[in-house]
Amino acid sequence: MAVEGAVDELIAAVRAAASAEARVLKALTLVEEVTPVREFAPMEVASAVAWSRQAATAKLALAREMLELPNVYSSLSRGAIDLPKARVFCEETRVLPRDTAGHVCDQLLPEALRLTTGQLRAKLARLVLSTDPDAAAMRHKQKTASRRLVFEPDRDGCASLLGLDLPADRARAAANAVHTQARLARANGDTRSMGQLRADIFLDLLSGKPSSGRGGIVELTASLQMLTQLAETPGDLAGYGPVIADVARKVAAQQGKASWTYTVHDPETAEAFHGTTRARPTQPDLQRPQRSSPGTATQASRQSNSGDREQTRCGGTASRSQPTERMTVPGDKAEVRRRQVESTAEARRATAEVARIVRARDRRCRAPGCRVPASRCDLDHRQSWVRGGRSEPCNLAPLCRYHHRARHEGGWRYRRTKRGGYVWRSPLGRIYEVEPEPP
Repeated sequence: MAVEGAVDELIAAVRAAASAEARVLKALTLVEEVTPVREFAPMEVASAVAWSRQAATAKLALAREMLELPNVYSSLSRGAIDLPKARVFCEETRVLPRDTAGHVCDQLLPEALRLTTGQLRAKLARLVLSTDPDAAAMRHKQKTASRRLVFEPDRDGCASLLGLDLPADRARAAANAVHTQARLARANGDTRSMGQLRADIFLDLLSGKPSSGRGGIVELTASLQMLTQLAETPGDLAGYGPVIADVARKVAAQQGKASWTYTVHDPETAEAFHGTTRARPTQPDLQRPQRSSPGTATQASRQSNSGDREQTRCGGTASRSQPTERMTVPGDKAEVRRRQVESTAEARRATAEVARIVRARDRRCRAPGCRVPASRCDLDHRQSWVRGGRSEPCNLAPLCRYHHRARHEGGWRYRRTKRGGYVWRSPLGRIYEVEPEPP
């Protein structure tokens, strides 16, 4: 089979599977309709296809919910979206009245085919928050009221410890604090994997063992109107996604000692004009005023102490290893060579100001489907340094380490469009487009 044919076969199989899943959901509802006592329909389903009762109950609930969104079910039955994406539509619009939910789904169904479930969930969450912020705020309040810690024993002498339905801002800050300490431990020579370090630090903190006391980085992107209570547009918490306006304002209020940055986006050229504010937006102690349309985007930020990886938007602290002193002899050829290498490396590395501009402009890894915050990404030279590419915003793009390696080691290629998007070409010749991040 030709290379191109292999990818087409995969796409056709995925669409056929989606159509089959739609048939399964429809058949489930038919079984429920003909069951004399609907309460026991899951038992009928479980017995017929050898599912657990819990699985049958969950699938029936999904089937009912799906058929209440005819446009989503139709897309699934045609293979235009797969079951995981259809499930995201149901879950994210659950807080809305059905008519409103259908309208929201209509807006994103045309582009759902080329979005990952993570991207789709983020876009839906933002659209739901914008469509009915009061309903979304109520759902947030109800969900966090059910927050809990769950201990689940496992086999082989292991266990899982889960915090469920936690406030997004505090959960993200806690996860970032653990990640920061894990990176610090690795930088100091710890040989454990990052996963092992994060798990061990998590347990140490919960059991009261001493920690480094370093805060995690929290990044928030928000409009000026929302921060000053002139609008209820959602904010964006890096590593989590859209959050309701009240949560965004709460996160911003906690950054009293942070430095803040602003970013103005030009929609025609995709240029980002970026700088540091001289004053904070204030929140008047008044009743919520009339809403106004969102305008220039602003970003709350605390800058990281790490020298070559500036953290944009809301931030914390991080360590910076000091260079080792070295005794040298004047005229030493090895010393001259060392200085030449250091000079070249310094010129190749983007300045802190350039790094801030690029990360504020793109905000996330620009590989297809990736949502790693730009603050955790490498800055890739689109035209390589050795071929004359300069360390300037127009020649730099944030890529997470995995996709950075894919570009240089895996045969992937990309280019930036005039509107700020990216077009990638896979080693198999497939073309994938990445839209610019919305301001």
